[in-house]
Amino acid sequence: MSSKRIATVAVTAALTLAPAAPATASPQPAPLPEVAALDPATIDLADFTGLEQQIAPYLGNLARLANSVNDDSATDHGFITCNCWRAGQGPNDARVMENVLTLAYFYTADRPWNPYHRDAALRGRMEAALRFMLGTQNADGSFPQGSGDLHSRAATGFALELYAIMLELLDADGTLDPALVTELTAAMKAASTWFLEDEEVWGPRGAQFANQVAGGLVGISRLLGRFGDADLRARFEQRLAEHEKVSQGEAGFFRDGTVAHRYSIEVESEDLAGWADPATRPVIDRMQARYLDWAQYNLLYDQGLDGYFINTAVDSRHRGWNYADELPIGSNNLWGSVIPQARAYSPTREETEERRAAFARAGWQTSVAPLIAPTWAYLDPAVVRDVALGEEYYPTGAERRAAIRTLRPYAGAPYTEHRADAVTGQQFVFAKRPSYVVGLGFGKHVNTQYGFWDNQRFGLGYLYDPKLGVVVQGQNAPQIGAPRTRPVDAELSWGTGWTAADGVHFDSYDQPVPAFFRDGAPVDPAAAGDLDDLEIRYAAAGGTKSVTLDDRLRVRVEAGSTPFFERIPLVLEKGDTLRWIGGGPVAVGSRAEARDVSGVVVGRDGRSVEIRWSGAGSAVLWPSSFPVAGGKRALQVLDLKATGTLAYDIRVVDDACVGSDERARVFIGDRDTGVANAGDGTGCTVADRLRAGEQWESHRAFVAHVTRTTAALARADVLSRRDAARLVAAAARSDVGRNLVTASLGAAEVVAGTQLQVRLSGRSIREATVSGPCLAGDVTTSGATQATAQATAQATTEVTAQPTAEVTVRVTVRETALPGPCPLTVRTVRTTGTAEIDTLPLTVVPDAQGVVFRDSFSSPSQAWTAVDGAWSVTGGVYRQQDTTRTGRRTYINGLTIADGTVETRIDFRATATSTAFGGVQVRTAAPGDAYTQSGYLVYLRSNGSVDVYRAGTGVLATGTGPAVTGPATLRVELRGVEIRAFVGDDPAPRVTVTDPNPITGPGSVQLVTGRAAVDFDDVRVTR
Repeated sequence: MSSKRIATVAVTAALTLAPAAPATASPQPAPLPEVAALDPATIDLADFTGLEQQIAPYLGNLARLANSVNDDSATDHGFITCNCWRAGQGPNDARVMENVLTLAYFYTADRPWNPYHRDAALRGRMEAALRFMLGTQNADGSFPQGSGDLHSRAATGFALELYAIMLELLDADGTLDPALVTELTAAMKAASTWFLEDEEVWGPRGAQFANQVAGGLVGISRLLGRFGDADLRARFEQRLAEHEKVSQGEAGFFRDGTVAHRYSIEVESEDLAGWADPATRPVIDRMQARYLDWAQYNLLYDQGLDGYFINTAVDSRHRGWNYADELPIGSNNLWGSVIPQARAYSPTREETEERRAAFARAGWQTSVAPLIAPTWAYLDPAVVRDVALGEEYYPTGAERRAAIRTLRPYAGAPYTEHRADAVTGQQFVFAKRPSYVVGLGFGKHVNTQYGFWDNQRFGLGYLYDPKLGVVVQGQNAPQIGAPRTRPVDAELSWGTGWTAADGVHFDSYDQPVPAFFRDGAPVDPAAAGDLDDLEIRYAAAGGTKSVTLDDRLRVRVEAGSTPFFERIPLVLEKGDTLRWIGGGPVAVGSRAEARDVSGVVVGRDGRSVEIRWSGAGSAVLWPSSFPVAGGKRALQVLDLKATGTLAYDIRVVDDACVGSDERARVFIGDRDTGVANAGDGTGCTVADRLRAGEQWESHRAFVAHVTRTTAALARADVLSRRDAARLVAAAARSDVGRNLVTASLGAAEVVAGTQLQVRLSGRSIREATVSGPCLAGDVTTSGATQATAQATAQATTEVTAQPTAEVTVRVTVRETALPGPCPLTVRTVRTTGTAEIDTLPLTVVPDAQGVVFRDSFSSPSQAWTAVDGAWSVTGGVYRQQDTTRTGRRTYINGLTIADGTVETRIDFRATATSTAFGGVQVRTAAPGDAYTQSGYLVYLRSNGSVDVYRAGTGVLATGTGPAVTGPATLRVELRGVEIRAFVGDDPAPRVTVTDPNPITGPGSVQLVTGRAAVDFDDVRVTR
């Protein structure tokens, strides 16, 4: 029995007591008049208020939405068939019908921009949709969400919230059939009664979905005055008290299973802002204030980006949500008018006014037309709800800055906050010390919707600095499944990894249980003082891990004989400096491995993040393609490999000398001068000031520098005059600044993906490192005394040692290197310990076929920036796993083409709908643009069809062919006005398009998916 008929079961049962009437066929309903399409030429955007601007695309879609109301079926007459909201669901899912609010809004909106106000055709279709919606209601008052959820908490809760507003609109308009309004009111009262009583809402499962319960309560808060039922009000107030107690954890978060940042911010906080019952409003204000108190430790302000990093590690329901430029709190940011802290997260009044003025100035074709298609794909009635609310709040710039200054991680004094949740057993520690801010979480995974029970990652979560932002950020699960079921580099949490009998484990996944100590004795963490050296111990790698909140963040792993590695995901920006302590520099975005180094330093804006360790056998820095801050930051992972014991500490300091030489005495090269290596008060030591490890134009220049510097340090009482003279003498005896090595290239031009010889000659070579932005990795070789070399990353190294001390280094140019100049740097460390640097000019050129870019994804690739979706290089392919939305995309960094070819192999791993696709977007105006914003999208479906889609126009042409049953190559050729697409080895194009008004000029190249999990491989671009 379909859920549509559940509401009539009782009546049908009663009728069976009477004699049966002869069966008759259901009459075929008469077709409903169609709603006329909008003429954009009649619309003036200046007529829209600021709030109304966001529904301009809805206006463009309204006729299509209304005309999708079924008018040719007796069974489903009135069902909204558009598949534009709650996509893929059928008539037995009442949530599909939530856009009756959209129809009612445009029918009742008496606005100069609205040609559909009291439109007769719209009214007819709206009434049909309302009657169908009412027909889906169950006899007990609940609404179904599909055949598997006949009495749905979500469907009923959101129906109450949306339809309460709809009834207010219909009442104010007064033209709808009063009997229908009365029937709607009765339906909402029945839904309210069920919602306040049923175990589905108030039992264990309801307690796991706070946002759904909140939606229903918000709706009832708007409906109580309409019902005038004292008993219902009393029950409502009882249930609200229960919601406060059960749905909000003691830690402050709203429980959606457990921590679910996006649901708390974008659903529950948004819904609660529309609370309409003055008598109970203090309860809601109290709940939201407690939530924002929790949020300040999990939404971390970045003053460089003017946005917020998110403590994503502890999020149980949304993978990869690690940053947001803006986080408006509440519908129309209304919480900002009630709670000052909420003003910290939203755009300012000035910014909002300027955006709205620009929207109006640009006109329909620029501001609205490109949004119509993507809005149709996700026609969310909550947007209409927000506009119908009418109220909004945006702080001034001064108010926003003042609110940011109240956030404890950003501007407050040191603290130690311990938060515990009794229901889940999870615990959280947030601490601020003068040199860092840190967040940790502990506990068991909580089973939530869609099997997301294993999303959360525990232990160390983030390290933050108020001036630099988040510098270490552990991610939650980027893919479904335990770490032992996925490639080891797919795990991007901050924690300890090791191999057991069943595969790779991480302490962050294995649900650590913490114990707390102060001065070695157990302590209640809730009683820890703000600056106490709190130690947290938990299990890792078959042993014990401890994290101590000290002047530095101190971490120690004691694993016995078990080999393990510590993974630290660094969040870097392109302008950062990165260097080993005791070694050389590392390019941000490159891969490097080092032994016999004691740490790594990140430098940014005169401030440094220092990670120093002992016990590591080797350290590896490798780039992850996982997107951070929408591509504004890069994730560079540090793995410290060890056996037995590893200790490391982290601090962030103002430092004029990043990665200071902190040895006890001053060394020039390998020579100990015997002079104490004192600090000068700026974060620099004497050795830092001498700069003996840098490149000098001559030996004389270095000695002159040492003479001047030591004299100044002597005047400042950092050095004695005697020690200053000793350092000048040591500098004069050194070979710093002398040209003792000759370096040359085997070729001045090279094709990406090939090897190149770098020749070195000189009698004093101990070690040389060749680096460059186009290399697969830095290459370090030994000198003439050894015939072996160490290669990092994917680089290939061969060393030929000869009596004449000539060394040949073979480096590999990165497969994804783009054509253009690529200067190589050769840093030679001499046997005396001093260094010499040579720069060699190299140019990367296209190959004989004109290929300017290729990527076979044989190793982690930094050539791409993922805009959204779940992209990762794994198993030799570039995988996008998110099937929930259309338009998941990633682009090639720095590459544009106008004419040429783009080719890639596509393998569909999973498709959510029959129209799911994978393809390439070309001539994209700005990197990261959606396919509806700019360029052409050429995409392949598993049924073998290929579409060419033009932004702002839609599908230009479709070609058909054999279904795709495995990996298939899609090749797109661009020749001026002509676009051709080929599939596989077929010499004939599957589709050809000649665009009379083409998008011209060079543009970005992107890979795009639509509701599909796709493996891309062997990407090639020619021009």
